[in-house]
Amino acid sequence: MRSRTILCITLMVLVLAGGLTAAPRELLLNVQSAPLAWGDTRLEEKVVRELGRNPDLRVRTAGLENGSGPHFPANRTDVDSLLNWGLEMGGRYLLTVTVDEYALERRKGFSLPLVFHKWETVGVIRGEYRMLDLHKGRMTAAEPFEVEMSGSRQFQFSTDDNRADPSLHITAPEKRKFFGKLEEKLVKHLVEKVNRLTRGR
Repeated sequence: MRSRTILCITLMVLVLAGGLTAAPRELLLNVQSAPLAWGDTRLEEKVVRELGRNPDLRVRTAGLENGSGPHFPANRTDVDSLLNWGLEMGGRYLLTVTVDEYALERRKGFSLPLVFHKWETVGVIRGEYRMLDLHKGRMTAAEPFEVEMSGSRQFQFSTDDNRADPSLHITAPEKRKFFGKLEEKLVKHLVEKVNRLTRGR
């Protein structure tokens, strides 16, 4: 009976100790985005919100505008500079997201020769993300991203072939909403990558 009591106490101590070591790990986030012609980008805010749903991570934004601490490295591709900066800031991970372009493109899609074809307006966000494990002193991922979403589309007879068809136009207010949804698609992609890279580490 006594040995069983000792075993129970030992197990409780181990569980409590495990709980103490399972404190959220800090992820430093830096987002640099090309200007969005149709409104303000809220990409950083959305990434913080979605990553904040992971109980194992505590997210801290780290931009050039921060008054305290060292300035973020000007060269976003210099791994040594990023590692040194992240360690000085005291994080466990560093995620940099660089958006190079927000674009609206007109593309010709499916066609039936001499009968009809399809024109569509497609929204695109292009850039790159980098994930660094600061404790291990290495970069765990560096990948370009390109997320797309179809907007308006129009089937035309082959004799028309008009990429300037008014039906393909998206108004300015619609563009703001459209790119807001496209940013959410990008955020989902990034969060899936981050959760996979930090799971169990």
